[in-house]
Amino acid sequence: MLDYRRFKEINDLFASGQGEKARHLLMEMQSRCIALRDEMSMLRIRLQSIEDALYLSENLYEDGGYYWLKTSGVRQGPFCPRCYQAEGGLIRLEKHKQGLECPYCYSIYRNLPKMAPPAPEKQARILQFARQM
Repeated sequence: MLDYRRFKEINDLFASGQGEKARHLLMEMQSRCIALRDEMSMLRIRLQSIEDALYLSENLYEDGGYYWLKTSGVRQGPFCPRCYQAEGGLIRLEKHKQGLECPYCYSIYRNLPKMAPPAPEKQARILQFARQM
């Protein structure tokens, strides 16, 4: 942790003409600051990974042998069961002539899941502008 009293000490050293000692102390403070920023960056990454795992644990579910992810009230998927169970990877299955295929492990699934009907396309609304005379 940074000791902010050191900054006053550095200032006093410069003021009293002990520049070399002040520079040495300043370099020490700089290295501590860099170390703290690195630690904060690492902790942010760890926190993000924990939040992601928590989000998945709350929103990922199995239905009909496939994995699905609920995001903003929309069901995303299906995801490959083999990839998720083996490596924890969420790989979306793609349509294939024989059923669904995983683009990562190339597993083919013949029993098709019940897909939600596609949402109706939204059309633009035309606004009438007042005419100036």
